[in-house]
Amino acid sequence: MENGPSLSDWNLKFHGLLNPMDQAKTLRHLLGRKAATIHPILGDMGSDYAACLARFVLEQQARSDRAAVLFDGSAAGLPQLLPIHARTDLIEFFNGNLNLEDQVIELAESQYLVVARIGLEALAKKPAQSVALLGKLHRMPVSCDRFYATLPYEAVQLAKAFSPQDDWYWVVQPTARSVTRAFQAIRSSKGVDENIRHRVIVAGVRSTDEADHVFANLLESTSSFLVNPLQYAGHLPALPSGKALNQVGREMIAAGRRIAKAICSFDEHALA
Repeated sequence: MENGPSLSDWNLKFHGLLNPMDQAKTLRHLLGRKAATIHPILGDMGSDYAACLARFVLEQQARSDRAAVLFDGSAAGLPQLLPIHARTDLIEFFNGNLNLEDQVIELAESQYLVVARIGLEALAKKPAQSVALLGKLHRMPVSCDRFYATLPYEAVQLAKAFSPQDDWYWVVQPTARSVTRAFQAIRSSKGVDENIRHRVIVAGVRSTDEADHVFANLLESTSSFLVNPLQYAGHLPALPSGKALNQVGREMIAAGRRIAKAICSFDEHALA
């Protein structure tokens, strides 16, 4: 049996103010790390696919004994599973009302969430101010190894500020609106992508053929302006209508874990 909680057994709890981290341990941890990076997962924030994928990534990182944090910018996503009092948004950090470390929610061992839709929307308008967030990541209540953020397609400049030379993950749905928004966003990244690897996950499909078709069209339409062509990272089946993210089926669990394992593998190779 695999280690780690089953997706169907998620028991999300708000832990309030977590124990202060050991400063000496954290300092030793930071000395061995490169500059802070938040890996962007770009998608339609009105749907739950990006948040669903991110949750699998957190789970996979925990299986590899790495602590990871997600700044969730989705409209519902994981915050919908939390009690109302636990949904304090990242904007409170930027407004000076709360410390960043006070907004961290523990989803499971080594897996953390910061509710961030409003804060990330504000930051996307002024991406240069992302240094205020990046400069505080060491203040997490635990020593974290990886950081992720779910962002709307259009937040390209913020993604660049978060992760100027790493992998970007695009969660694209098989609809004209989703594909068009993703294409326009990828096109707007022209000139900033020389050190970026764009990886595409097609979500909400009925079959592998449908996913292949969506990716092939997007690959062809972007090939003329990307230095690094799009790379396919897998596909996710449709989420069940009207059900929360802790009620997905076995097909989604298998697909999500498979993609998350690949994403974590890409990350390890980039740091090697």
